[in-house]
Amino acid sequence: MTAQFTTNTDVATRLPQAPLARRNGRVAAIGTALQWLHRVAPHTAGNIVESLFFSPQRLPLPIRYEYLLDEATSYTQLQYGAQIVPVYSWGHGPVILMVHGWSGGGIQFGAFVQPLVKAGFRVVVFDAPAHGRAQGSQTNLYEMADVVFKVAASVGPVEAIIAHSIGSLAAARAVVDGIRTRHLIMLAPPRDLDSVVAGFGATLGLSEAMVSEQRRRMERRFGSDVWRQFSFDELAPDLAPRGLVVIDRDDQSVPASQSDRVYLTWPGSEKLQTEGLGHFKLLWHPSVVEPIYRRLTNAA
Repeated sequence: MTAQFTTNTDVATRLPQAPLARRNGRVAAIGTALQWLHRVAPHTAGNIVESLFFSPQRLPLPIRYEYLLDEATSYTQLQYGAQIVPVYSWGHGPVILMVHGWSGGGIQFGAFVQPLVKAGFRVVVFDAPAHGRAQGSQTNLYEMADVVFKVAASVGPVEAIIAHSIGSLAAARAVVDGIRTRHLIMLAPPRDLDSVVAGFGATLGLSEAMVSEQRRRMERRFGSDVWRQFSFDELAPDLAPRGLVVIDRDDQSVPASQSDRVYLTWPGSEKLQTEGLGHFKLLWHPSVVEPIYRRLTNAA
């Protein structure tokens, strides 16, 4: 499987140094209001925090690669409970399954589609519940991992999985639970769900008491084992596929130190280090897409 690689993207520029938990004005105002509410009505504030935590935001429009959806070779709908999950694919051949992150969507992997299809692969993307064009307003990592498993089962043997951010935790959980694949590639994976909760609290500027309350609520909902279920300290040693972790030094959403921890705890994995791309340019920039393309085509 060989094909000339072409991509049309902007050149990355170095991002300025900034705190990892940068807050815009709207987010800061929400956090301030929740802090005030917590002092007078802590249970109500906790309910709002819990709802926010499980409510992803839809991708802003227009989306860079949205036109590809109209050119999909196949479009199917996966029934997940009472919700419909859209599944798109391009090409024919060994399956490359893409797993987006929180508040993301499958089409974010659009830069990979044409090169991999030309190389003889079938590229499959989907929108998890409450994401992209899928139904629902709330979801969680258990649901996301379950959908990864169901999509993989619906498209046949999976050659490789490429996952971004929190989607990496869902993909790893699904692989440990039984998905068989030769390659597992993670872009900016967080170390664990506990770190995700801490980052959520930092972004809103919540007090430690409010963050601790959210942790307690999650344990009541999912059980105390939830932290082990979604921790690379636990998952990585059981990941059999050939692994690659892509880490950008200037990532303002998932600290590079967390992704580096994933790499260090994953036996036999390799690391691709970048800088100046941040958290989202990893999804389309040639300095990431091209090495992954070569990795997959050389192994085919």
